[in-house]
Amino acid sequence: MIIFWDDNIAGDMDYAKELFRAIAPHRKWWSSQASLHAGRDEEFLEAAARSGCKQLFLGLESISQQSMVEVNKRFNRVEDHLQIIERIHSRGMAVQAGIVFGFDHDTPAIFADTIGFLEEAGAQNATFNILTPFPGTPLFEKMEAEGRILTRDWRKYNSRADVVFQPQQMSAEELLAGFRYANARFYSLPSIARRLSRSPAQLWWTLPLNLAYGHRWRKTSRFAFNFASDYTRRP
Repeated sequence: MIIFWDDNIAGDMDYAKELFRAIAPHRKWWSSQASLHAGRDEEFLEAAARSGCKQLFLGLESISQQSMVEVNKRFNRVEDHLQIIERIHSRGMAVQAGIVFGFDHDTPAIFADTIGFLEEAGAQNATFNILTPFPGTPLFEKMEAEGRILTRDWRKYNSRADVVFQPQQMSAEELLAGFRYANARFYSLPSIARRLSRSPAQLWWTLPLNLAYGHRWRKTSRFAFNFASDYTRRP
């Protein structure tokens, strides 16, 4: 299995298609990261599938269009997410979704809503991250000016284990609990069954991978589901 460690293998479409045609005769399996733009190009998807692509990582970021506007990613049109994932699946390729929680428009409902969307779309895998205002970025400067930076312990700027800023629509504790809940629910047995039954692409390896992740989260995040009773049932 080859991983093209490129933030966006579709950044140069002509080159990407040329690359896919060149590697196709070698019959290798590969995966990479791509922008949502890749899912709108039928020729790109066909060439990728024929050349041995088994999975594409898509930076969906959020299912909230307001959040995409907030971070100047208007080209990430949430209304297109489902169709793009379906196009990739139709070529026999799996999808790993990249999701970020903690945008200013995120309320506690974002966690359950996001997992519900990923289940409907049949996403095989997902990587969840907590929004993190890294020093030197416009986001850090904005939050510092607003008095929302909670710590300057740079070890906590890890996007997974700590929340280092004050969210707009919830507490820092709620954001961290929601992040853990999303991981635990996404890799729960019912969610695995719903997602993989909707799209059986690459089931032979995505199922064992999901079960392994689920086992890890059940061991380390048993309390995460307590978040559901407080927030996911709200209208």
